Amino acid sequence: MVNAELIRGSKTSNSVTVSFKLPYYTHWGQQLLVCGSEPVLGSWNVKKGLLLKPVHRGDELIWSGSLPVPNGFGCEYSYYVVDDDRNILRWEGGRKRKLMLPIGVQDGESVELHDLWQTGSGDLPFRSAFKNAIFHSSWNLEVEKPLHKIRNQLNQEDSVIVQFRICCPNIEEKTSICVIGSPLKLGQ
Repeated sequence: MVNAELIRGSKTSNSVTVSFKLPYYTHWGQQLLVCGSEPVLGSWNVKKGLLLKPVHRGDELIWSGSLPVPNGFGCEYSYYVVDDDRNILRWEGGRKRKLMLPIGVQDGESVELHDLWQTGSGDLPFRSAFKNAIFHSSWNLEVEKPLHKIRNQLNQEDSVIVQFRICCPNIEEKTSICVIGSPLKLGQ
């Protein structure tokens, strides 16, 4: 799951700051880092990845780190648990994460990625044996409202687009999935 948040800043720069945030409990001597397909994230060399720093927030341990990237930046990335020498102790299961800066992000602004650790077992229902045989169906789900139409309706300068990606491999036809919450726009 990723929750991207655009933070408007007054800085003038030729780059955008991307911040990675992930709640994860480690053992003594373990650290988290993010490594990805582009050189700024180590080109899949964990020894060159971005080491994250831990901060306690309530009952959670949040690992975070930031780096400047060019406007229009995109890459794949994953999180790794490493020791002090950056030897891999554990890595995320599932597919590589994808980052593509949204259109409209200006130089000097910041984008925060709020991720959750992916375990390998969650990917099993999305493999071809499940998707093409067990859960095969002749119908397709469509997005209710395309993202570009939503972007055009934003009239507040401090507006934020939050995109929820929900994985439900075995959902029956004509079933709805809803997101509810305390903000007025989510139904209170």
